[in-house]
Amino acid sequence: MAIEKIACVTEQGALSGVATREEVHRQGLWHETFHCWIISHELGRPLLHLQLRSQDKADFPGLFDITAAGHIAAHESMKDGVREIEEELGLALSFEQLTPLGVVHDEISLPGFTDRERAFLHLYEGMHIDLADYRLQPEEVAGMVAVEFQAFFELCMRQTETIDARGFIETQEGRQPFQQKIGLPDLVPHQLSYWQQVAIRIRRKLMDS
Repeated sequence: MAIEKIACVTEQGALSGVATREEVHRQGLWHETFHCWIISHELGRPLLHLQLRSQDKADFPGLFDITAAGHIAAHESMKDGVREIEEELGLALSFEQLTPLGVVHDEISLPGFTDRERAFLHLYEGMHIDLADYRLQPEEVAGMVAVEFQAFFELCMRQTETIDARGFIETQEGRQPFQQKIGLPDLVPHQLSYWQQVAIRIRRKLMDS
């Protein structure tokens, strides 16, 4: 299996070299990533979709995260990031269907693991997307939930502790309904500033629509 090479950059985005994913995270090298957030609408309310990371993932298994996201390989451009949506969720979109929301710095530091990302945020408003339409990549994604965007915004702003999430998880017996309250500890530990910038930028876009 070919070893994935990732372009390394400075904090400002200037190309600084190429390294393996393991080296990038061990040395804490800045790199660029593709993040796509998907919103659907139900009875006029925007719903944000979160993926549940597979228990087989090396990093942050069993936690809720960005709808679809991934690293950009050294030979790729940011437009190639849309492959993550199809690979993880089975949803074929073009880059032109996404709304860019800018770049946010996102750092996660754990013993032996430092993830420093220049995260390129994108939004897709799928008015009629249903969670049941997703076809998940089992080694990556274990389930999908939807949360009311306003509730998500309040969670990110620390105005509430938990929000309602509903959707499904994949089991050996097939898809099972999922419905419970989740809070920030149930999400991948991105910096709070990352979560807040995501919420602010999506809210701004929804208000402009």
